[in-house]
Amino acid sequence: MRHLLLETLIVITGCMWGTVALASPIFPGGINAHLQLSYTPKCGICHAGGMTGYGTVKMPFGIAMRERGLVPENLASLDTALDRMAADKVDSNDNGLPDVEELKMNEDPNAGAAGVVDPPQYGCKVASTRGGQGVGRGMWLAVGLALLARRRSRAGS
Repeated sequence: MRHLLLETLIVITGCMWGTVALASPIFPGGINAHLQLSYTPKCGICHAGGMTGYGTVKMPFGIAMRERGLVPENLASLDTALDRMAADKVDSNDNGLPDVEELKMNEDPNAGAAGVVDPPQYGCKVASTRGGQGVGRGMWLAVGLALLARRRSRAGS
């Protein structure tokens, strides 16, 4: 019984560890603060379908930010990229309004942009379907640890 409890705890811990979004959670608040917005932008302005994780910055606004020096988990690079976006008057969706101005108007700077098939779904979500990332990595770690614990408990019996 004690070993079953330990294995269950290991699996739950691994799954919880794996659900941490692989994005820069400081960026939405950083955009809000830097541009003095009345709202906090959602992850979908940079991440395809709002799904965060490595390789998911596929929205035109996010790509433009990276091209202007945005580095994960670095607020200074966020400020620099936003300032460059404003100076360059980047208009990701070619609607005549620069992205920074659209953000200030609580508009999606990607809406209607060429190459954007699905409208972004707002909200940070877990990258659960990409192998080796999100829940997948935590789940495999938890399963491995549970198997190791079971093997050791059987050897000690």
